Amino acid sequence: MHSEFISMIVLAIVQGITEFLPVSSSGHLVIGGVLLGMSRSGEDVLFETAVHAGTLGAVVVYYRKRLSGLARSLAAWIGSGFSAEGNVGEEIGYIGLLAVGSIPAAVIGLTLRGPVTAAFGSPVLASACLVATGLYLLLSRGRSGASRIGWKIAILIGLAQAVAILPGCSRSGLTITTAMICGLGFSAAAEFSFLLSIPAIIGALLLESVSAGPGLTGGELAALVASAAVAFASGYVSLRLLVWILGRGKFYRFSWYLIPAGTVAVIWFTLRG
Repeated sequence: MHSEFISMIVLAIVQGITEFLPVSSSGHLVIGGVLLGMSRSGEDVLFETAVHAGTLGAVVVYYRKRLSGLARSLAAWIGSGFSAEGNVGEEIGYIGLLAVGSIPAAVIGLTLRGPVTAAFGSPVLASACLVATGLYLLLSRGRSGASRIGWKIAILIGLAQAVAILPGCSRSGLTITTAMICGLGFSAAAEFSFLLSIPAIIGALLLESVSAGPGLTGGELAALVASAAVAFASGYVSLRLLVWILGRGKFYRFSWYLIPAGTVAVIWFTLRG
């Protein structure tokens, strides 16, 4: 139990750091799980649920003021009989864009759940997707803009998030790069990407909860709570770090890690069979 607890904490740190950095938390969990000998059992699904809850908490805390403003605007909109004027109208429109951007991932997650789940059993695929993510990140180099996000851009970002359901495809990497290609500045791109992650993570939590195993012992519950707390702490730090990196135009440099690491991993797992 002691060694299993250590493995869970290590993977929780990996989840927290990689959930927001553009290096794919799912890919690292697949690869890390194989290296640490953790199969995808009911207990592992509970673990993934716990660490996803932790990273969800991190993004909610980081964007708490923005989320609070959106919630107030939504309440004012409903309270006024759905009359949207001025700032309230803009905020309701932004909520609508988040809803539209969430549709592609929801459709893929619900209709292709079987193939997607099977993909998480392939460390070679996860490794190859790390390389693909690294190559895509290079397209963000030198990008800067001040475009306003609209329906078309929201849909494109949503499609990028849907692709990122595959292990090894970074959700933040694909969505932020897509947003910057569409002309959004780094701040607007990061905000929309991370707010868009909230319904995506909630959806993942619901799907994983359905697959969860039977009741837990006190020790197992404590290990899951500890994992969630570790994922929250490391996730919050990594989120702040990424926003700082984006502000300095160095987002594409994560490809310097992804491409060689993914290539080595592909070779390693292919040779191991």
